[in-house]
Amino acid sequence: MKKLFFVLMSVSFLTSCTKYSEPTSLSLSGEYVIDRVTYSKVEGSMSPGDTVYEPGTVYTNPNDIFPMDTINVGFTEWHFDYSVVSFCPIPLPSGQVIWNQQYFYQIVGHHSIYDLGYIQFDINSSTRTFKIISDGYESLVLRTSGLWPGASSGSNESVTLYLTRVGP
Repeated sequence: MKKLFFVLMSVSFLTSCTKYSEPTSLSLSGEYVIDRVTYSKVEGSMSPGDTVYEPGTVYTNPNDIFPMDTINVGFTEWHFDYSVVSFCPIPLPSGQVIWNQQYFYQIVGHHSIYDLGYIQFDINSSTRTFKIISDGYESLVLRTSGLWPGASSGSNESVTLYLTRVGP
């Protein structure tokens, strides 16, 4: 009886351990299309409400610079590999794509599966910082407060980009 009790206690002790799981790494790779943009006024600004841009509409920001000033929702494509974000694709007759604008990016502050951190890249001497809200297998959600030197959406504005993966 003592041996049976010892075996049962050993089995329960060995199987009741807390499982440690490694924080997931970001899967920023592939070609994405921006299929929704949400523009919000924040922090006590005068205009209430959000503006949602769905496929077929154009989000424009006259205070920003190319390629971030105009987003054709449902058609604007971005490509991420493990260190470069690319804009402005040029399709070739062979079916391949050449990306016209390419910039190195870095991930800052990725601590856990609950805090994915920020993606930062420089465009024409202006740093863009986006909070990574969600990084799924087929989607990516980025949000900015619009605060960057030289070009900005404004200190009381936030833009959320919803990207859907469409290619490798």
